[in-house]
Amino acid sequence: MKLEKSLSLPTFLSVLLHGALLVLFLGNWDFFKEKEEPYKPHYVTATLMDFKPTAKAAPPQIHEQVLDSKPYEDLKRLKKQDEQRRKEAEALVQQKKEQEAKAAEAEKLKQQKAKEEAAKVAKAKADKAEAEKKKKAEDEAKRKAEALKKTKREQEAQEERERVQAAQQKQEKMISESNDAVNTKSYEEALIERVEQNWSRPPSARNGLEVVLEVNMLPTGIVTGLRVIKSSGDPAFDRAAEQAVKRVDRFTEVMQIPPDIFERYFRVFRFTFSPEDLRS
Repeated sequence: MKLEKSLSLPTFLSVLLHGALLVLFLGNWDFFKEKEEPYKPHYVTATLMDFKPTAKAAPPQIHEQVLDSKPYEDLKRLKKQDEQRRKEAEALVQQKKEQEAKAAEAEKLKQQKAKEEAAKVAKAKADKAEAEKKKKAEDEAKRKAEALKKTKREQEAQEERERVQAAQQKQEKMISESNDAVNTKSYEEALIERVEQNWSRPPSARNGLEVVLEVNMLPTGIVTGLRVIKSSGDPAFDRAAEQAVKRVDRFTEVMQIPPDIFERYFRVFRFTFSPEDLRS
């Protein structure tokens, strides 16, 4: 009990003192002041800093109290200024966000437009290359077709020339052979006539015998070779035929034969002997 009484007295005095001080402060008492001093307003210099928005601690909430005192008015004014600054800062942050969003959208549109232009240029380039490739292929096909037509025309013309030339050669050959046949016949008759002048049939000659002699001559008519290529079977008859050719010293008629006809018909000439007649 003594301890409780010793503690309650100081506690009571402390509470009483604090209460008196609070009444003096709230009641604006100037008991201890000799002269009222004029009120000096408090100014706050604020500088707006442009930082990226960061998490900001909420300002401490000040409970409004209906008190009729100058410190309370200053507190309200500071609170209002702080609220104004907060709103201005939020407005600036929002404005910056909008500007950044607009800039990002403009950049996006710019990149999209550049991409579309690049795609357009690439497509035009590809179309041009494809058109050039197609034209080149068409020109090459046209060139090959023209070359083929030209080759075909040249081949047909060459074949036509060859046909005409062959026809001409055939006609010339026919004419030449016809002329040669006429001339050859006359030359053959001249040679046979020379041999017949020296031909003497042997006693053993009889019908059905035939011997063929082959004579090699020079363009001057000199005989360089003589041989029996077909015997009659009668040696006396064969020897008589050989003697008839050998008695002709030189066939001078050959010198009048054109070289081409001589080479074709008379360089190697054959005489056929039979009892009935002498033939070439």
